[in-house]
Amino acid sequence: MSDNPIAEVDFASISPKDFAQLVKSTPKDQIRELMADTEIRTAVLDAVFDRMGSQYKGSRKTEAVIHWKILDRPDGGYDLYETTLSGGDCGVTKEPEVDEPRVTIKLDAEQFLNLASGNGSPPMMFFSGKIKLQGDIGFAASLGGLFNIPKA
Repeated sequence: MSDNPIAEVDFASISPKDFAQLVKSTPKDQIRELMADTEIRTAVLDAVFDRMGSQYKGSRKTEAVIHWKILDRPDGGYDLYETTLSGGDCGVTKEPEVDEPRVTIKLDAEQFLNLASGNGSPPMMFFSGKIKLQGDIGFAASLGGLFNIPKA
């Protein structure tokens, strides 16, 4: 059993609101420790991205591919997820199919969890350098309005 209570959570079954509260109430050092464990990190990121389609509320007019580079992987690399928004649907893959996405979002795992749980302000994260963007920055600024992001 871990000393970090967040490590015992089943991220695939936790509700978005409970997830947001968990991220908000967990100290940053515990989140960093959790995300340094490759197995737990993969489970957490996969659960967040798996849920993304059900949280999508975009219009049928939105057509975009987004690459998410979650930095600070324990081996020094990053985790890459591709989100495709098309015809009112949202699909996610870990095997990118597009070389030139509309936008690439780079951030560390802690900041990603803050963003995905509604515990971070995207503009503040961008202006403070916690999120790096490549591509259509205007579109990236509209992403928060395309998803039902939980609030803690």
